[in-house]
Amino acid sequence: MLKTDAIPDPDAKEVLPPPELLNLYAIPVPPAEGDINELIKHRFLCRGAAMLLIGPTGIGKSSFAMQLAILLSLGREAFGIVPARPLRILIIQAENDHGDMAEFREGVLRGLAITPEELAGSVIMTAWEDSRTGAEFCDQVLAPLLEQGSFDLVIIDPALAYLGGDASLQKDVSAFLRNKINPLLRRHGCGLVLVHHTNKPPQGQQKGNWQAGDFAYLGTGSSDWANWARAIVAIRSLGSHEYFELRVGKRGRRLRWLEDDGMTPLFTKIIAHSQTGICWREATLAEFEAAGGAEEAREVTLRQRGPEMDAFLAIFPNTYKKDPRGGLLSADQIKKAFLDRGWHKDFYRAMCDDAEAEGLIVQVRGEGRGGQILRGLPAMAEAFAKHRDARGTILEEVPLAKPVVFRKKRR
Repeated sequence: MLKTDAIPDPDAKEVLPPPELLNLYAIPVPPAEGDINELIKHRFLCRGAAMLLIGPTGIGKSSFAMQLAILLSLGREAFGIVPARPLRILIIQAENDHGDMAEFREGVLRGLAITPEELAGSVIMTAWEDSRTGAEFCDQVLAPLLEQGSFDLVIIDPALAYLGGDASLQKDVSAFLRNKINPLLRRHGCGLVLVHHTNKPPQGQQKGNWQAGDFAYLGTGSSDWANWARAIVAIRSLGSHEYFELRVGKRGRRLRWLEDDGMTPLFTKIIAHSQTGICWREATLAEFEAAGGAEEAREVTLRQRGPEMDAFLAIFPNTYKKDPRGGLLSADQIKKAFLDRGWHKDFYRAMCDDAEAEGLIVQVRGEGRGGQILRGLPAMAEAFAKHRDARGTILEEVPLAKPVVFRKKRR
């Protein structure tokens, strides 16, 4: 008699054990130096995690990825991206034939004057795959290739060649990234750089009014591309065929880019194509401005350094209708105001601290136990504090004579 319960069901899903239960207070803090899981310095990218490299079509993302791979494999910095050690790298790509890849390689080696002796320790393997997508790509291409070598980092170029679904549907994107890619990264202890395209820019060219927070969501399709990625680096056109902006859209502080003062965080760099071949180089704002990009250079400077104090104070209401709460802003509201104006939200705290130190805005706690911190112009904060303290007393029934109107003093 045939025992049917012994026949495996080909459609049955693998039942995984539950995740390990950990005591939060027993998890060790990663060491500042020598962390074996760290791939890019200061934990910008670690094993089991992914970085999106986003940019418009045709600008040279693949050659940028090649240059990144060569430098990281040598343990050398690439545009302020510093590897923890020389990394063993696998490149899987669908758009460049072997001749293109060789030209990219030679362009980088010549442009950076890398000698054969320096390359002795570099390990970069590459494979060309342009037919399998989705689960087939992960099971039949990515997994077997990762098993052939102890790779630290895999570069997949481009994402849309391998998704095998609708890039705008979260269920397709999440199934590919979270359910198929993530387990392979953890199983093989490697990180991922996933090259992704931006949305089609309006009117055939990229505009200068992208907001700072939008850089994490430049990739075409579902927002889960950005939500899933641990880190995001974007290349943005500045209206030039030579100069581009390199922007860290997620975890930017971990790269520790700094202004010339050595203290102020920096989130963008100007990069340019080499004049001598297929190679990228860092450029300066002054060089870009001298080359005819004066207006764009001013926009980049604003995104790097944040707003002037007068512009910052202008986001705060100077009047309200009935409720004094309308004259104050929460931290989330301040951050949104930054994004609406194209200022990087990471500047909001420093601007608040400076303005509070000069008495230009005042911090006050909202109503109720554990009320949120609110900030506003001094007259607005004073009106709210009086209203809050009067609640529950007879004074609550006595309305203010009229809403406060406060005109900001120009500095």
